[in-house]
Amino acid sequence: MGINRKKTAALGALVALTAAVLAAPAGASVRTSPWDSIQSWETGTVTRVVDGDTMIVTDDVTDVKSRIRLIGINTPETYSATDQVAHCGGWQATAALEELAPVGTKVRLASLDPASTGKSKRPQRTVLAWNPISQQYDQDLAWAMAERGWGHWFTVADEAAMSSLYREVIKSAQQRKVGIWNPDLCGVNEQPEANILLRVNRSAESLNDEWVTVRNLGATPIDLSGWRIRDTGNTAIYLFPGGSILSPGDYRIIRSGVGAPGGTDGRTLFIGKKTNLVYNDPGTGPYLVGDAAYLLDRYGNYRFTREYPCLNGCELDALEGSVVISEIFLGKKKGKTRAATQFVRLLNTGATTQCLDGYRIVTGNTTFRFDPGTCLAPGTTWTLRSGVGENTAINHFLDRKISMLWLNGSLTLISDREQVMGERFW
Repeated sequence: MGINRKKTAALGALVALTAAVLAAPAGASVRTSPWDSIQSWETGTVTRVVDGDTMIVTDDVTDVKSRIRLIGINTPETYSATDQVAHCGGWQATAALEELAPVGTKVRLASLDPASTGKSKRPQRTVLAWNPISQQYDQDLAWAMAERGWGHWFTVADEAAMSSLYREVIKSAQQRKVGIWNPDLCGVNEQPEANILLRVNRSAESLNDEWVTVRNLGATPIDLSGWRIRDTGNTAIYLFPGGSILSPGDYRIIRSGVGAPGGTDGRTLFIGKKTNLVYNDPGTGPYLVGDAAYLLDRYGNYRFTREYPCLNGCELDALEGSVVISEIFLGKKKGKTRAATQFVRLLNTGATTQCLDGYRIVTGNTTFRFDPGTCLAPGTTWTLRSGVGENTAINHFLDRKISMLWLNGSLTLISDREQVMGERFW
């Protein structure tokens, strides 16, 4: 059974776009279309829609039923074992996929790697539904769900090329505030005046070295009681307890690991994970892996988002053009003396205070990540020094005996979304 005419009409705007992607030539660019690298094409029939990103498909050749996970998006859960609640948008996403691909729909499954599997060993596939008008498998179900706002952008390393197809359409849904991006989807939009900035700090080593900061940029206090922080993969969720009031300019640090609430600064909170880092490294290939932190209100509405990496066309970063690399000093003489006297100075040339949570400085084999609370008032400086000394609000010492700045090299200031904020060469 194919998609009926009502369903086909609903997908009409998608047909030409998907067909264009399928037919797009590689061109002169080194980066060819991910469709050119497909290694697996299977056909089958939908026997059940499990939720917004998962369906049971019976293979046309082997008659084997498989639990297929759509590549590129992650939809809200109808019930989450992680926090034991139904997520806002979960049943709506399931209903949307049931409408797009009802039981009996013929589908074609595409994969760059036939062995690619996700959570619970579900095969990960790009799923193309049969179109009775064009008589082709050209209805990309993940695209249709993303276009309607029923999914986050979700990537894994071995399928990052295919996942890249959905980033822009999800961005469009966010801008149009449709689907889960509608701030009134599951309840009244409380505290509409809230203005909150999220920042994500990744780590390659420790769960407590990866964190999300939640900062109140508004002029009034915000009550975060019952609000949630979550990642794209829904592997780390933090529920703010009652009485979580965030004053203007104040912030909280949500670390992925284990610790006593409050920490040493009174602002640090812990999710309580003991294994597996949460936030993915984007990598260095032509197709990057991404992740995000989302802040949901007590009804589950998506209110604030911080996605990375930032690709072409993302909004201007607050630091861009305001915080600059004002001075670099390569040091005096040689050896330990040179190392002790080297420094890099940042200057806030803007009219508002700017904070560097989650940003980093990279030079040679040295990477320095800014701690939460590192902020520059208008007209003030902050200095990273190679040598030994006592850290202050405006000076940080690396306690090095060898140079951090080499005689020939560069230094880059990079945001938590992988944007280059500033760069100097010498």
